[in-house]
Amino acid sequence: MGAIGRAVLNNLLPAIPRHRVKARSRKNTTSKYAPNAGRHPQKAQNYTLDIRIQIMEQGLASRRRR
Repeated sequence: MGAIGRAVLNNLLPAIPRHRVKARSRKNTTSKYAPNAGRHPQKAQNYTLDIRIQIMEQGLASRRRR
């Protein structure tokens, strides 16, 4: 063990945890999300997607210029 290891071992934190400086507090009950509470679906929803692709072999006609 080198000098760094000895310095670390000599300056370890105490085994007894420190006392709290500030008491624990409850979370703020006034949330901007409160009006939406409980409105979310409880189960996953299934969706059906219908896709139609039209291939135009002749391309699109150019537009007239103004």
